[in-house]
Amino acid sequence: MRIERADVHRLEIPLERPYRLAFGPVTHYDTVVVTLAGGDGEIGYGEATLLTGYTGETIDAGYALASDIARQLPGVDSAAACARFTSIGEEAPFIATAFRTALDMALGHPLLSPAAGTRVPILGLLQGGDRAELRDNFARLLADGYRTVKVKVGFDVATDIAALATIQSIIGGRVPIRVDANQGYSGAEAIAFIAAVDPAGIELFEQPCAAGDWDAHRSAVNAAAKTGLPLMLDESIYGLVDIERAAREEACRFIKVKLMKFVGIDALVAAIERIRVLGMTPVLGNGVACDLSCWMEACVAARQIDNAGEMNGFLKARRMLFTSPLVFDDGAIVLDAAPRALDAQALARYARATGTFHIERIGCHAPSSPA
Repeated sequence: MRIERADVHRLEIPLERPYRLAFGPVTHYDTVVVTLAGGDGEIGYGEATLLTGYTGETIDAGYALASDIARQLPGVDSAAACARFTSIGEEAPFIATAFRTALDMALGHPLLSPAAGTRVPILGLLQGGDRAELRDNFARLLADGYRTVKVKVGFDVATDIAALATIQSIIGGRVPIRVDANQGYSGAEAIAFIAAVDPAGIELFEQPCAAGDWDAHRSAVNAAAKTGLPLMLDESIYGLVDIERAAREEACRFIKVKLMKFVGIDALVAAIERIRVLGMTPVLGNGVACDLSCWMEACVAARQIDNAGEMNGFLKARRMLFTSPLVFDDGAIVLDAAPRALDAQALARYARATGTFHIERIGCHAPSSPA
């Protein structure tokens, strides 16, 4: 494939309600969407949603980098483009992934052609201010078909312990619980949390300490070994080197991977396979992503993952980007074989800047005020 056109869009997509995380509430997605088109009608799309606190990539620098990459792509063949994206991915994996997955889609990657009706179970997020609200919200999750729930902690140890105990009593073992601290604890706080928590009904405890603080995480591992609480790493994992380290240090039973970190579908699949070979369990999915990335992850999960997916970010956004919305039904994403296209109205509504780069015409446009 020879790339004829590359488009980049900087989007600000509001969420239906704030998403509360240990490093602050998320009220909107800062997203870069890439379109790559070939000379024979090939077209593909990719997404990078940049969350401060999760990745060092920022929306300002990310969009500038995406524009620079796109400006150089018209006339380049797909093999050379792939090599370029891999190189860029060493420093900016989210932006590199947006380009590489757009190319994966344009080239017709087989995992992006699922059988119609394929169902990919995903988890539901359980939040609430008090017992009554938690009880009502859990009842709604059950009614919507969710069979795994996630609970966010990492705010205050004592408050988190009490809230989790309340949630466990409400759930009563009916569904597994995933507990996610999003790096919110110090090593000492993680130990205190683990020592006080009843592991009954908890499928895993995710990323208690800062991504790069392996010493703190080792302390958490030792504490968890005494209680039987399974640990999962997420933010600490950015590639095969980190996966190998986690296995070598016996740092976790589960590893979560996300497409935006791995610069393409084949690299993501290789990571999933390596996790299994090393005796750990892979979990896949991004809770802070639009329907474009969630669809791709669901396509991979349909063939590669046997537990609840975490690719539920699309349900938080006020509007989807595809003209044919990603379908959620009875606790699962329902995939189809229909071709995907971007919704021009959604792009126009949420665009903060747009660049179009073509062999015959190279230019860009930045709106003077938010759409």
